[in-house]
Amino acid sequence: MPTSNRDNGRNSGRNSGRIALERVAIHCEATSYDATTAEPLRIVALRIRGNRVLAGGALDLCPGADGAPAEIAERLRRFLGDRPLVGYIVEFSAALVERLIGAPLRNERVEVSSLYYARKVRTASKSAIDLRLDSLIRDLDLPVRAEDAQSTALAVAMAWLRLTQDER
Repeated sequence: MPTSNRDNGRNSGRNSGRIALERVAIHCEATSYDATTAEPLRIVALRIRGNRVLAGGALDLCPGADGAPAEIAERLRRFLGDRPLVGYIVEFSAALVERLIGAPLRNERVEVSSLYYARKVRTASKSAIDLRLDSLIRDLDLPVRAEDAQSTALAVAMAWLRLTQDER
């Protein structure tokens, strides 16, 4: 049974007598930053189970090159299921996926920059908080660079793990 929306993505995945909740880190590359007109170029989704990123089973799709639109939509639906989506600007990726599958996603959405902001605002002085992904990655000391859809999805998954399971 999935956790409630009040979980805020903090289920640590510790074995508490039930299967750890899976989440999906998702990132879309597109022709523009306007979700209403952008065409998706590449969609990468990685499952997160407990405190592990299942990078080996990633879904990596290039719409138009990896099959017919109906086939792409079905592969996305199956992979995402009802798992919460974790992302950086997750609403943009979700909007592109919704257009591709032709239906709204009912998945809970977790924005890593919001989690990061909540952590920083507790400890920061009156200085501004830099929410750029590369700054977030550097500050969290993650061993990855967000250079393409695959590495960005991996960075998002690792950031979510660090922000929800690390009490630094």
